[in-house]
Amino acid sequence: MKYTLFFVLLLINSIPLFSQKINRIALEVNYGLNGNFFVSDAGYGRPGGPSSTKFYQKNFIGSIKGIEIKYFFTKNARLGFAFANSINKKEINYSGRFIGLGIKDWKISHTNNFYQLFYERDFDKQKRNFKYHAGLFYLRSNQQEIDIADNANGGVSFDERNFKNSNLEEGGVFIGLHYSKKIDTKFELGLKSRLYYLISTGTLEAITFTPTFTYHFKRKD
Repeated sequence: MKYTLFFVLLLINSIPLFSQKINRIALEVNYGLNGNFFVSDAGYGRPGGPSSTKFYQKNFIGSIKGIEIKYFFTKNARLGFAFANSINKKEINYSGRFIGLGIKDWKISHTNNFYQLFYERDFDKQKRNFKYHAGLFYLRSNQQEIDIADNANGGVSFDERNFKNSNLEEGGVFIGLHYSKKIDTKFELGLKSRLYYLISTGTLEAITFTPTFTYHFKRKD
């Protein structure tokens, strides 16, 4: 009984503190386009002989969706954590010369999962529609690939490589711009763009352009 009473008293005392914290939080969802530099690179693919066909590359333009939570530690600056999932696909067709294999209108895909920690700030303290941000991200990928040895001793390999079976993980930094406008006391609509750079490989990974919808747990100033 005394432990129950202690828990209730602790909860009551914590409510004002929790209320102050949640008033500083905003939740954002976004969905739009991504351009993936890696999957469209002509060099993407393991070396092979002249009688081999490889389907590794995907279309540069794909889709991306994400969710972010932001904490306002001042009126003009915030820290955020985000998760985003991007998909790039390509439709392939193939008719074997030596082996009895046909592929028709089959899509292969490349999926990226971005885990992001970032700092965001308004350009102007008075007009807070324009924002810039920068941060770190951790990346895990899922890559579908097809190798065909089209010769007398040919064979076919369908692979779906990921972190679990191939340790596909990278790390990097990103920068971005965000324009948003209030449509209500707690809601904002906006447009955001980000550029992702992999420190682990020294290459650009992706660029994104997404409409955003943000909910503020407290009315904006």
